[in-house]
Amino acid sequence: MLKKRLKWSVIGLVLVGSIAFTAWSGSHRNVTATSIKNLSAAPQIGYRLPPFSMQLLGSQQTISTKDIVGKPVFVNFWTSWCTYCRLEAPDIAKAYKKYGNKVMFLSINVTSQDSIPAVQAFVQQFGVTWRVPLDTTGKVAQKYQIVAFPTSFFVTRSGIIEDKVVGSLSKGTLNADLEAISK
Repeated sequence: MLKKRLKWSVIGLVLVGSIAFTAWSGSHRNVTATSIKNLSAAPQIGYRLPPFSMQLLGSQQTISTKDIVGKPVFVNFWTSWCTYCRLEAPDIAKAYKKYGNKVMFLSINVTSQDSIPAVQAFVQQFGVTWRVPLDTTGKVAQKYQIVAFPTSFFVTRSGIIEDKVVGSLSKGTLNADLEAISK
């Protein structure tokens, strides 16, 4: 009985340690003194979405905040190597099928920390058919104070941030926030 209890205690400690390390390492990517100092200037709920302009994956076209005026928008910052991005991708694809005609979806790849072939493979694997802007310099992620992947913003028709989620989205939050901004 004591051996069994010890075994489960060790397994539990290893599991908790692994989860804590994964959360710590994923949340500390790209954190700099500048990003911490300017966190109060980060995009906040109730404020306008900061301006951006990026090239779209597989195209010479660009997309900017001027192109999304008057439309509700779901903005998701991600990378192909991010485990949590991979976990939420199927739910986002399902949500796009349901809300894609009411809400503009933008999956912004932070390409400064990724590669185009990896982005293309991710897009194909998860059936991403909506716009994928490429943040090739990392300046947009820096402006948005992205300190962990994924990070998502739900934006109203008037360009106001309704919600911001750092980390993987639950199906409930994803659908509730999309429903809220689609009205």
